[in-house]
Amino acid sequence: MADVLIFSAHPDDAEFGMGGTLLKLAKGHKVVNVILTHGEAGTYGTPEVREQEAKRAAMLAKAEMEFLDFMDNHVEDTAENAKKLALVIRKYRPRVIFAPYHTNNFSHKDGAAHPDHTALGSLARKAARFAKFKNADIAGEAHTADKLVYYMVPKYRKPSFVVDVSEVVDALRNLWQCHESQLQMRHGKLVDYLLVQRRATGLFNGVEHAEAFIMEEPLKVSADDIFRI
Repeated sequence: MADVLIFSAHPDDAEFGMGGTLLKLAKGHKVVNVILTHGEAGTYGTPEVREQEAKRAAMLAKAEMEFLDFMDNHVEDTAENAKKLALVIRKYRPRVIFAPYHTNNFSHKDGAAHPDHTALGSLARKAARFAKFKNADIAGEAHTADKLVYYMVPKYRKPSFVVDVSEVVDALRNLWQCHESQLQMRHGKLVDYLLVQRRATGLFNGVEHAEAFIMEEPLKVSADDIFRI
């Protein structure tokens, strides 16, 4: 059982994509990060190194984690793969599911536009649907998550909401350092890049640092909530 289930294609996706929100959620909720691959096709780090880095990050964030057996660069949007993720959803029975956004039209140089990320976003949407069907050919008891939320929002998309992560920026830096092998990306300035992303998102939303998310269904609020959103 988990309150929050995060799907990641690679060992660093959750931390680099929504690490501040992960830290905040894990303070009061059970968070599980399910990682499809070991990042074995990446330029930096071995699968063994990356697994250990992911374990350190999970320990620091006070979250749980699990690896699946997908192959890096070969995460494909198929019904069979969606059923594998539906099994995970039925296992953890989360209230909220996070996954990378399923559509990103940026170039091959944009890490968020990795085909594994977009395929995983589509798979998560299918899996969330499959998991709720009582008579689906999937083991376990049917489960309907309350919300499916996408991270790794493309720069050209307006987010549905943002999370203020200003208060956890120092902890977020430490979390990123757990993935030491990957900090060589962007000519060794990956941390600066990730911070700039969050500063920009925060600037446009009245806070110092923020992370952006997309939902495909309307947020339901009470009349009083209007004064808080």
